[in-house]
Amino acid sequence: MNIKTYLALLLVTWLNIHQPVCAQQPEDKVKATLNLLMDQWHNNAATGNFEAYTGAMSRGGVYIGTDATEHWTTAEFSNWCKPWFDRGHTWSFKAVNRHIYLNAELTTAWFDEVLTTQMGLCRGSGVISKQGGEWKIEQYVLSPTVPNELMKGVTEEKRIADSILVPYIRMGVKEPAASHKLQALFDKYRMTGTILITDTSDQECYGYNPARWDSGYLPASTFKIVNTLIGLETGATDTTYVFPWKGEARQLPEWERNLKLREAFSLSCVPCYQELARKIGSETMNTYLAKLGYGSMDVHPGNIDRFWLEGRSRITPRQQADFIRRLYRETLPLSYPVMKAVKSIMVIETTDNYRLSGKTGWAVRDGNNYGWFVGYLETGGKVYFVATLVEPREQKDVTDFAAARKLITMEAFRILGFIGR
Repeated sequence: MNIKTYLALLLVTWLNIHQPVCAQQPEDKVKATLNLLMDQWHNNAATGNFEAYTGAMSRGGVYIGTDATEHWTTAEFSNWCKPWFDRGHTWSFKAVNRHIYLNAELTTAWFDEVLTTQMGLCRGSGVISKQGGEWKIEQYVLSPTVPNELMKGVTEEKRIADSILVPYIRMGVKEPAASHKLQALFDKYRMTGTILITDTSDQECYGYNPARWDSGYLPASTFKIVNTLIGLETGATDTTYVFPWKGEARQLPEWERNLKLREAFSLSCVPCYQELARKIGSETMNTYLAKLGYGSMDVHPGNIDRFWLEGRSRITPRQQADFIRRLYRETLPLSYPVMKAVKSIMVIETTDNYRLSGKTGWAVRDGNNYGWFVGYLETGGKVYFVATLVEPREQKDVTDFAAARKLITMEAFRILGFIGR
């Protein structure tokens, strides 16, 4: 073997030996970059660098905290943690170890790490992806570690708290922790009941006592929304119509006069809407109720002017919120002018910060009073649909009952941070 052949073989052998190392170099470099990214991310929290900390997450990212209720988008997480940064009360996490794994294209990484924290040892895990040449945290999940020998005691300690949270989490309720504040709100007004609030996407819901969201109740005067829609659509009434008063005694003195449609709605004039229902008739009423998919109404000629106040008609809080959402979106099988007219009639209050639209209702079933507030809140470019049901704890005392329907609803909006206090 001559010297040239020997040197060529030696070169090939060297390349074969060192080729895997060369191939690993880009992966090692990426891992080093990501280790630096994660260390700096935790350090930004410890040093209170809010912009850098939240900026490390992708816009579509998710942060999942140690509490079962803590599942935040990047925007939600930023809103949640900013007050902590503003007060200088942040957290200090330091990685004890970290494992990083990469896809073949070196554009996506997933990792797990063990951290020292003020909660003791925790485990973090997540996903990082390369976006426009920059690495961004797509998901981060933080979990406390529990030694196996302590798990039984921890499980027993949190058993009650877990049982309270399960129905909220199962139903996708946002801010279930606020349920305690909402319960205190019902207690404040000496009421039992439930409240369901959803947003325009129907992807997020908030509230209290979800076990009652699918229980049926008489719609009471919240049915005036539907009665008005059907009346206008069929020509049984119009926006200029005046309900005549013939001098008879009525339940409330404010009903004892001629009332325009808008006035009859806002004053919840029962005799006026009984007149409208009779004009519509049971057959037409049933036809439109089926088209609108409104609860389960029991309508026949003998009860056409009271089926929403007594009897077997039922609608659930979830159905109420869904119907109001469809009305707001103007997706009901009705003409647009009719839906716009009713939405205008429903406006209760307009301020610099919000507009509230809706209708109250009051029914008595088996001697028990219960009331509704059904409607929607427009604020800050968002819309929230609400169905509130309240019942007095003491059925003999209904002094504050009428006012409580709206008051509880508005205070719930404030508790959840949708409007200012």
